[in-house]
Amino acid sequence: MNRTNLLVVLAVVCGIAVLWWTLRPVAVRVEVGGVERRLLEVTVEEQGKTRARDRYTVAAPITGRLLRTAVDEGMHVERGEILATMAPPPEDPRTEATIRAELTAAEAHMREAEAALEEARTAHEQARREAARRRDLFAQGAISTEKREQYERSAKAARARLDTARAALRAARADVDRARSRLLGVPADIDNGNETITSVRAPAAGTVFRVHEESERVVPAGTPLFEIGVDRGLELVIDLLTEDAVSVEAGDPIRITGWGGDVTLQGSVRYVEPQAFTEVSALGVEEQRVNVIGDLLDPPPSLGAGYRIEAAIVTWSEEGILTVPTSAIFRGARGWRAFVVEGGRARLREIEVGRRGKEHVQLSGGLEEGEQVIVFPSDLVEDGARVAVTASSLGPGS
Repeated sequence: MNRTNLLVVLAVVCGIAVLWWTLRPVAVRVEVGGVERRLLEVTVEEQGKTRARDRYTVAAPITGRLLRTAVDEGMHVERGEILATMAPPPEDPRTEATIRAELTAAEAHMREAEAALEEARTAHEQARREAARRRDLFAQGAISTEKREQYERSAKAARARLDTARAALRAARADVDRARSRLLGVPADIDNGNETITSVRAPAAGTVFRVHEESERVVPAGTPLFEIGVDRGLELVIDLLTEDAVSVEAGDPIRITGWGGDVTLQGSVRYVEPQAFTEVSALGVEEQRVNVIGDLLDPPPSLGAGYRIEAAIVTWSEEGILTVPTSAIFRGARGWRAFVVEGGRARLREIEVGRRGKEHVQLSGGLEEGEQVIVFPSDLVEDGARVAVTASSLGPGS
């Protein structure tokens, strides 16, 4: 082969090489994660809020005029401390005039009863002395038995009239007290300062969360006046979908984030409320939800009642579980699948999964520990495709 032919052959070979290099499949750049054993946790995540563990609603004990209070929200109060004062409700002028007239009549009857009592007391003393003298005369034989008994009966009758007069005076005094009690709602400057004040006291030491009534006004008995949270810490209220709540049990750990601090707070489930409720979602869908009540362990001083939090309830946890990244699996025609990197190529595998965590899934079959799977596989990744592995965001221990 002469030199010319050799150059032609070399040119053809180089052209074929360049064409092959140009048309060869380009390796798809992928990220991978490992199939490894780790601690796997299954969590239910939802927003919630804090609230006082024990709270009291202090209500008006009587129907009356609530005087303006100096208690403010956020104030700390002690047990028995006066929160507000109440006076009986005021009467309208016509009713007041009627009550005052009744009081005047009752006082007149009382004075009449007092005079009648004094008269009955005097008559009784006189009859008692007359009966005593007749007993002495009878003993001397100066009068007959009939005469003595007549004076004895007169003394007993006088005693009965005395008892009747005393009872009539007690009834008259009760009428006066009843009429005066109806005037207790009259302002003090009208009723000679004789206004009865009822104190509303704190049932326990704690913080005032809400003041329902700040200004002076007439309120009926039972009207809520204050809400007090007892100094016994905070609790969590997390409303879950009922299908998520069925896996939650008392004692499950709770991790709290999103409360405004940098640290993750710890808590535990105390109980799941037995009654669910209907709530309309932002998309207008009716949902059945139920409140999960939890205890917040060692809350920071800056966290108060009614604060929003992000809660993750751990419903299952176990060490040494063979796992695969959640982002590496996807649904296929016959179940779950994943791409494994073998010899620079992606190989499709049918796999079996168990419990699902937030970032990892329990692997029941189809993959071996130590294998590398493609996470977030794109449409360019297919069975047998050449792949180039980049730095993984799901390395060991992630």
